[in-house]
Amino acid sequence: MNEFRHADLRSIAATLSGWALTPSGTQGYAKAEVTLGGVDTHALSSRTMEARALPGLYFVGEVMDVTGHLGGYNFQWAWSSGVACGQAA
Repeated sequence: MNEFRHADLRSIAATLSGWALTPSGTQGYAKAEVTLGGVDTHALSSRTMEARALPGLYFVGEVMDVTGHLGGYNFQWAWSSGVACGQAA
């Protein structure tokens, strides 16, 4: 990176930040999977799903940054985190 001039790095950054991706299609629900993102689990109590920074605020299921393999694992996480949250509330 130190071989590039600052102007070159700014140009590269501008090009990359303006890069638009357009999906060409999907494989439908038969191949659908979850994506990453959501509420950071480090910001929550693992026992109650309560936000550490804002007591009384809870998160469950796929709104959290948790990804499981296909086959019901995400459903199980949604149910289990919901039970943990419900028992704590």
